[in-house]
Amino acid sequence: ATVWLAARWRPGVLSAFVTAKLAASNGEVRRAISNNAVAVNDVRITSDKHTIGESDVTADGVIKLSLGKKNHVLLKPV
Repeated sequence: ATVWLAARWRPGVLSAFVTAKLAASNGEVRRAISNNAVAVNDVRITSDKHTIGESDVTADGVIKLSLGKKNHVLLKPV
């Protein structure tokens, strides 16, 4: 699935995963981070303080959020 975001939106990793509906709550994302199950552009996230910004946008113009092995969402800034 692709989620469209405002260009100036600079969320923390917790709110990004909840907004993308990969997780139901911030606590669920924190537990996944502690289990090494959270990745942004296939890079594992180890802190719930991580922020997502322009540097995370790939050459294709998207940000890939992954929770576990099978749950993925592409964020597309507009």
